[in-house]
Amino acid sequence: MARNALLGIALLASLALGSCAPGEDEAAAAETQLAQMRARNDSLRATRDARSTLAATAPSVDSLAPAAAEAAALDSLRKAREIEVMRETFAYTGGPRDPFNSLINLASAGPEISDLDLVGVYQDLRSSSNSVVVVREKVSLKRHKLRVGDQVGRARLVQIRPRDAVFTIQDFGYERQETLSLRKQEVETP
Repeated sequence: MARNALLGIALLASLALGSCAPGEDEAAAAETQLAQMRARNDSLRATRDARSTLAATAPSVDSLAPAAAEAAALDSLRKAREIEVMRETFAYTGGPRDPFNSLINLASAGPEISDLDLVGVYQDLRSSSNSVVVVREKVSLKRHKLRVGDQVGRARLVQIRPRDAVFTIQDFGYERQETLSLRKQEVETP
């Protein structure tokens, strides 16, 4: 009954919008439209009933789940072994440098000179090769004991003075010199 009422409302709405062809009897047009709607509803109902009977006669999914999952996993592994992945590679031998390599050599990367503090200078006046400077990293507080020629990061110690240490820093093919000095400490006399 509700279905017929809804169809009747839809039919009246379509008639109000003028869906009938001119010169055709309105009652005949309404009857043919109503018959088409009923036929469509009947076919939809038959499809729904067929699906429900098919689902009722099919074996339960729970009993097939472990076996089906195992079979699917084995099938996926077999197909994965069959597929060979080829990756394009590039090699730069000789000639210009590799454009994908970093400009900063990670082996020599370390603290920057601005991250270091000069803590002590121990100068041997008899033999300058025995002179040592102690620098401390500001962040990690790690200490480095350096002689002339030793390197910390990109900075190489080139000269030790009584209150200073002179470093040569290589930046992208250019060299520059930086000097670290001991901080002045005021001593109070009693």
